[in-house]
Amino acid sequence: MLYSFSKDIFIGSFNAKSTEEKSVDSIRITHYQDNQFKLFPYKAATKSAAPIVYDLEDVVSVFFRLSLNKKSDPIIFDDLCDTLLKNIEINETDIYLFKEIINNMFFKNGSFIANNIMLYPYQTTTNNKSSENLAKYLFSVLGINESDCKMIEKSKNNIRFSVLESMISNALESKNISDSEVFVPYFQIKTDIQDSFKNDLYFMLNCGMTSLEDMANLLSVYYFFYVSQTCIVLDKFFSESRSYIAPFYYALDWEKVSKNRLCCTDGWEKLQESIGHMFSHAITLEILNQTESDEMLDYISFSEMIKENPELDDYLSNEVCLAEKTYCSYIGDYKGFNNIPFRPGMNKTETAIMHLFKCVEMQFVETDRNRANQAYNEKFIDYCKKRWVKNRKKSGLVLNLSESDVIFLTKICLKNNEKIRLIDLYKEYEKRGIYLDNTSKELLQEFFTKLNLIDKKSDSGDAQYVKRIL
Repeated sequence: MLYSFSKDIFIGSFNAKSTEEKSVDSIRITHYQDNQFKLFPYKAATKSAAPIVYDLEDVVSVFFRLSLNKKSDPIIFDDLCDTLLKNIEINETDIYLFKEIINNMFFKNGSFIANNIMLYPYQTTTNNKSSENLAKYLFSVLGINESDCKMIEKSKNNIRFSVLESMISNALESKNISDSEVFVPYFQIKTDIQDSFKNDLYFMLNCGMTSLEDMANLLSVYYFFYVSQTCIVLDKFFSESRSYIAPFYYALDWEKVSKNRLCCTDGWEKLQESIGHMFSHAITLEILNQTESDEMLDYISFSEMIKENPELDDYLSNEVCLAEKTYCSYIGDYKGFNNIPFRPGMNKTETAIMHLFKCVEMQFVETDRNRANQAYNEKFIDYCKKRWVKNRKKSGLVLNLSESDVIFLTKICLKNNEKIRLIDLYKEYEKRGIYLDNTSKELLQEFFTKLNLIDKKSDSGDAQYVKRIL
């Protein structure tokens, strides 16, 4: 179907008002995102209305609920105990003690707590809609498909259950469990990260690295990796492919850094400007996707259309200009659209799309709607600052790897191999978006040496290996 912008759909999606309803000098639309184009799982709302997800342990249960296609009502302590007691022989005098054991091991403040991966889908959900949205986002963009879901289900055979866990699992399985909700998946801007994630996930499922902490760490690594790289690709508009990886340099938690280090110049400082454009990109792509088609199109999609059909350039650029004209006509409180210069692209369509983006961005920057822009972007910024960024005072904010991060990353990089060349380990880190400069590499080697994990014996003489971490 040929792309065609629909003004009527735009009016409905953005709740557009006529000049008879609101003043011509006021804003007469509401900026909505994720209706026609699903980019990020955030809302342009305050932290109280749309809480920021800091701890991805809250996301793990929803992620596995989606993976195992299960949705259950909250687990009630008394109901669960009644079900368990029906299936065991127990002296009446021991019932109280049995219930105390169940309560202490599987409940906290009345909420069911899962410590086994196959019980994660039943864990009491928080009332934080943001956690659910983030789980759906990661499930979508990390490419979990039916085959992956079967693999996750099959991994149950590799998981060690205690007797009580087995009893509870059987009891919960016997309840009326409905299928998890169906939702429209988010658009994949990046398509080269999914295989790496799945390889790491499969390894962890097969080797028993399935604790809540381990699974949250895995999701944290790929959440930051995917979103940070997506922000860069979006800012490139058409000049990069979906497989482009921008190198972001980290510092080790225990090392000192100086301003001339790559971790300071090519780390968080390099990334944060692009993160600041997230809401503008979300709105721009929402505007571009006001069509009668269900197909979602991003910047690269438009670029590919022009490459395949150069003769469509005039037509597509005119449709984009119509989208911009329609949008700007409802922003009466910003008078600077005519002063926004055109940034030349490779063709007319690219030039038109980049100008539309600039119109969206400038009306946010130069009006009080900048608060909504900040509220949206801070959902990821604040998460990063708590999980992946450290304040190095004079050297500023720097991407950071703790000792536990290093140990976790090394485990999933080595997988079942007994050892790996140090130089290859660095390459494995980079496959997950984590770059280290030479100073950090030397300090990391010292760290492995202290843990007695460096093996200098090799056929090549001076090659050094890192041994598997148990």
